[in-house]
Amino acid sequence: MLDGRTHGRPATVHAEGCPSATDRAHPLGTMQALDALARPGTTACTVCDAAEALLPILAHGQDDVPAPGD
Repeated sequence: MLDGRTHGRPATVHAEGCPSATDRAHPLGTMQALDALARPGTTACTVCDAAEALLPILAHGQDDVPAPGD
């Protein structure tokens, strides 16, 4: 679920049913959640399992990307 930016707070991705999600949060698929997390300022909730489940997927392979000019 994506809890959008409100009152200057960054957007947050939550797992479905997270008690920290507000009533403004809307459902997302896994790929949509990963796309949202790739945007600057968006965070993954650490209260539910969103951070534990999604951040490793988002980080997977980043160390394998060749530097420009390689």
